[in-house]
Amino acid sequence: MTATNRDVTRWQQRSHKAIGEFLAHAAKTGLPPLTWIIASGTGAITGEASVLLSSPAEQRAAVEAWARHLGAQVHERTGPDGVTHLWAPFTWPRDTFVGGAIRADIHPALDEDGDR
Repeated sequence: MTATNRDVTRWQQRSHKAIGEFLAHAAKTGLPPLTWIIASGTGAITGEASVLLSSPAEQRAAVEAWARHLGAQVHERTGPDGVTHLWAPFTWPRDTFVGGAIRADIHPALDEDGDR
C-alpha cells in the first residue's frame, strides 16, 4: 500500500507532537539541546547532537542522556576515517507509531597541522 500525502502529514504531526513533549521535558530537566528533524516520507524523528556547538565529550553525553530518557540503547561504530558514529533507535512509549533515533558523528581531534 502506498502512503498518501494525508498519511505522511498525519505521521509528521504525530512526530511533531512528540518533539514538543521532548522539548518540554528537556526544559524541565536540563537535557541538552539537539537538532530535531522529521523525515518527509515516514515521519521518523532524528535528534542529532551538534558537532558545531559541542565537544566530542558533550556530543556523547547528549546522546547518552537522551537515550536514557527515551529508554533506548546507544550503539557505536568507528569508521576507517576515525569518525565514531553513535545512534540510539527509539520508539516513543506514548505513541508507539512514533520513533526514530538519537545520533551523533564524533570526529577525531585534528593535530597541529590540521590533519586527523
